[in-house]
Amino acid sequence: MMTYNEIMEGGFTVCLPQQPRNIDNGVINRLRGILKCRDGKTVIHVRHASCWLTRHKGNIVDCNGDLVTTLDPDIDMKLVVDEDINLYFALKDEGLLDDVCVFLEIMD
Repeated sequence: MMTYNEIMEGGFTVCLPQQPRNIDNGVINRLRGILKCRDGKTVIHVRHASCWLTRHKGNIVDCNGDLVTTLDPDIDMKLVVDEDINLYFALKDEGLLDDVCVFLEIMD
């Protein structure tokens, strides 16, 4: 596990599914409230983009909104938020992605 800042400093890019299925504004708002009084670490699970594209057969986009494919020369440096997309957006909305208690765990 590494912090979000360590991931970014390592040259990785965090990507998202192009059409995520389970984004729920109610859940995001509830998580935002919980994050304001959390104590301890928060973990977001990510996968390597090449594995995600192979297994899920869905499109992903990088932080610029560009489509990511297996032909990208830097595909090994791209990670996809997998199951914790509501938590990712709640952290982003609260400006907490850079927090030292927020970790990204790369799943295989």
